[in-house]
Amino acid sequence: MAKEYYELLGVSEDASQDEIKKAYRKKAKKYHPDSNSDSADEEKFKKINKAYDVLSDEDKRKKYDQFGKQGVEGHAGRGQRQAASNFQDLFEEIFGGGGFGGQRGGRRHRKGKDLKMSTTVTLEDAYEGVEKTFEVERKQQCPECGGSGSETGETSTCPECNGQGRVRKIEQSIFGRTQTVQECPNCDGRGEVPEENCSECSGEGLKAQKETITVDIPAGVKDGQRLKLNGKGHESRKGRNGDIYLIIHIEEDEKIERRDQDLFTTLKVGVADASLGTEAKIDHPEGKLKIEIPSGTQPGQVLRVRGKGMPSRRGNGDLYIKIDVEMPVNAEGDEEIEDLTKEPEQKKNFFETVKDFI
Repeated sequence: MAKEYYELLGVSEDASQDEIKKAYRKKAKKYHPDSNSDSADEEKFKKINKAYDVLSDEDKRKKYDQFGKQGVEGHAGRGQRQAASNFQDLFEEIFGGGGFGGQRGGRRHRKGKDLKMSTTVTLEDAYEGVEKTFEVERKQQCPECGGSGSETGETSTCPECNGQGRVRKIEQSIFGRTQTVQECPNCDGRGEVPEENCSECSGEGLKAQKETITVDIPAGVKDGQRLKLNGKGHESRKGRNGDIYLIIHIEEDEKIERRDQDLFTTLKVGVADASLGTEAKIDHPEGKLKIEIPSGTQPGQVLRVRGKGMPSRRGNGDLYIKIDVEMPVNAEGDEEIEDLTKEPEQKKNFFETVKDFI
């Protein structure tokens, strides 16, 4: 009558508490709905949890052995809350403090802190791509203590967490008592503290050190774009390194304006060249770019050169050229020209003089 819970865990009816705990560990890992395995089964996982909740409590187990499920259902109280606490302890031990769905605190592999940097490049650099070298100061494993934080290399169990690397925090709220598990602040989750702090890093195990890094800034990079350098931030004694975030700023160009992936510029040409057409050279991130000015080009007309904008993964943008037709002006040293049409009397005399010509 009372064999179902034992069968769920795969143990005999006279199994010890140690055997029951080991069996639960194995089954919980196998059927946990977040395990991403083919055996994940939420319903079965819930049944296994219920079976362990009963069989891991000696009082419940006796009632279950004697009366079956009816002997252990519907009886809340201090003993049940204690069993739930014991169950949570084991669950955190199995899944690293993750809780259901991995949302509860516990022993975590803390990431090192990130670093932020910025650099300025020219439009030409942004067009072609450029390699930049920086000197950064970041925390890395202390060379004196090898990261242990101990002057002598000796460590002892952390008195705050008793070597568990995590501490339990209980708070009272309007919803009742809530319990969280967090990384021990005294040992940073390591469970050990130095017998004597390292004189170089003051027991931290990490020391600020300078390092030269080289970054490839890709062609087509945008102003304000952020590049992520994985693992180049501060190191962590437990977990992965932080990252560096490099912010790119692009200098304004006096002759070329950038709008997203397109480039815009202005070209001055003479009246004759605009009328008859000509070949001209303009400034471009690649250097001097040769273009054809078609005959009959009008002032303010815009020409487009496909593919000569900024590079991108979707293909290069375009180059737009606004034509500024220069009107002829008198060269320095020319005779001064008198305007004879300003005054009425002068205007009359002027037309009398040139009437035969016009």
